[in-house]
Amino acid sequence: MKSPMPNLSKNQPPTKFKRRTCNTIFGVATLLLGFTAGCTKTPDPCEDAPFGCVAVTVTDGPVETYQLLVRVLDGYGSTTPTTPRRLPSSPLTYPLRFAIRFDEFDRRHKGQVTFEVTANSKSGDTLGQLQKTVAIEWNQHVDVSVSLGPPLDLASTDQAEAARDLSATADAGSKTDGP
Repeated sequence: MKSPMPNLSKNQPPTKFKRRTCNTIFGVATLLLGFTAGCTKTPDPCEDAPFGCVAVTVTDGPVETYQLLVRVLDGYGSTTPTTPRRLPSSPLTYPLRFAIRFDEFDRRHKGQVTFEVTANSKSGDTLGQLQKTVAIEWNQHVDVSVSLGPPLDLASTDQAEAARDLSATADAGSKTDGP
């Protein structure tokens, strides 16, 4: 089976960011093609991945999920378009399986990646989310099973806490001792 990946010239390879993004998008597209076509055999989405790959199985989540959005965090900056791109006529059926494929990790790789999955309703509203950190090395294939929970509360995340800390530091720095 031919891959839907674009034909890339060997003389001018794309940047690692573009390859990571394409691979992530390919993995999520594979998920939806496999389940909407009614396959009975679930192939390993990391089977042909030459480098690091996370095979994600979403065991359950909101029943009215029509599309997913997958983001790879931790400085990789990869986000898929909503998948499937065309809104299906009925909600997705769990379990859902897809791959997040990586090119070679660079020297800044910390031995782990964090990804986020968002379940969207027919109207595009966020129904559920999850964030998961997975230990992974340069050529390792990792299987992960997750469940979508309620939308993330940004007020309780480390990122929101860091933003509050920066805000407090900026406020403290702007105060002056005056007469």
